[in-house]
Amino acid sequence: MNFTKKLYFSFLIYLFPLLVFGNMAKPWSDGSQHSVLFGSKNTIVKSEIINIRLVKEPVDKFYFAEYKIKYIIHSDEKQTIPLVFLALGISTEKEIKINNRPASIQKLDFEKNNYSFINKKNNGMFLRYAEDEELFVNQEDLIYFSANLEKGDNVIEVNYDALLQYNTFGFIRNYELEYSLYPSKFWKFFGPIEVNLTIDDDAEITKSNLGNFKLEKNVARWNIKPGNHENIKIVISEKTSLFSKILMFLDPMGIALIALIAMFFVHWKLLKRNPKTSILVLGIILVPILFYVIYFLSYDLIDLSLGKEYTKHGYVFFIVLTYPILLLIYWLLMWWIRKKIKLRNN
Repeated sequence: MNFTKKLYFSFLIYLFPLLVFGNMAKPWSDGSQHSVLFGSKNTIVKSEIINIRLVKEPVDKFYFAEYKIKYIIHSDEKQTIPLVFLALGISTEKEIKINNRPASIQKLDFEKNNYSFINKKNNGMFLRYAEDEELFVNQEDLIYFSANLEKGDNVIEVNYDALLQYNTFGFIRNYELEYSLYPSKFWKFFGPIEVNLTIDDDAEITKSNLGNFKLEKNVARWNIKPGNHENIKIVISEKTSLFSKILMFLDPMGIALIALIAMFFVHWKLLKRNPKTSILVLGIILVPILFYVIYFLSYDLIDLSLGKEYTKHGYVFFIVLTYPILLLIYWLLMWWIRKKIKLRNN
């Protein structure tokens, strides 16, 4: 290994302790938890259409989701069946229609009724999917109603708004949309599911567990089988330019490290040309300081590229506590380099 390679390797090793800093606050905002209808073994769901539209809240500028869900349920006879779905964190305004007629949400009354789908234990309440499968729930998180089904095909529509989980720190918000399909396996039959997600011009879909999708006029479409998925997971981010994507990929630490390496080589070249003490000391003073200046200014640069005034990033100021370490490491490294240069020159 020649001198230049040794120098570069040593420099990276010395920098390693500087790459860690803390974030002590909760980095995300919780979203809603909700699911497909849990119903009866006596009927079949021929298909489900899930229409989701992202809407930006006008004051705080975060997205929430408007759900309009349609089930085509086939019944061999005219009957009334109980239906329930999990709805943690959804809006208080909910609309349910059965064959285009409004249906009322019923309050669970355990003093007067027993519910076969609820298992009450000493440690809480559980939604029972099967004899050996159940989920812990709170009573207020269940939407329960009776469906008066006609013989043949019936249409059940469920409309509500739901919160999305998103990060509260970082340059851009990444929203996680989740919808549970797990209860679908407890129906006698559950047919294909069509998912339509409408986004605006300021958002883009960055990840999905549903596979590839077609995006036409800001509407992404998937057709899936519930047996292949226990839930729907889609990540939506704020749309950014290529330049912003590059800057965020590098991160302020990456940008500062690139600048530090460049300044290091400039300092090294100057010492090779003239290994004066003044050049050594000036570089030792300026390079670490400029590293931190570039690091903090990089946040403003990325915010500027995104068209934002300010974004939250936790306790990034803790990085300044590493200044004495960087100063010591850089001083030892450059002192050793200058010594090597002077020996080679002699």
